[in-house]
Amino acid sequence: MLGSPDPVVEFDMAMLQELPSQHITTYTSWTNGTPVFKGVLLTDLLDKVKAQGQKIRVTALNMYSADIDVKTLEQFPIILAYAMDGEAMSIRNKGPLWVIYPVKEFPELDQPKHVSSMVWQVNSIVVF
Repeated sequence: MLGSPDPVVEFDMAMLQELPSQHITTYTSWTNGTPVFKGVLLTDLLDKVKAQGQKIRVTALNMYSADIDVKTLEQFPIILAYAMDGEAMSIRNKGPLWVIYPVKEFPELDQPKHVSSMVWQVNSIVVF
């Protein structure tokens, strides 16, 4: 779900995969090595639904959530990943959707504020 001019916009995986995709090769605290993640830029997703706001709240299946400034999304190519190393991610493997920051490319993102925003098992996104 995404906050937008319409109250709720729902995407299924096929709809997400129709959007232009990006690849990020990076390390995380939860993976070995530097996997390649594939997904949609969060800015592209927000543009697609014409969402407007200062922040997004990303919530996981277990109700963990993190707020991310839209300015951060505009500054860095942060994706909503749906594949890792060419494979769809199962719930057991942090999927089906995982917010991925390009930490390897932008070391300044490797700080608790951003690392804690790499929500996995994403269930909803609200713009506010």
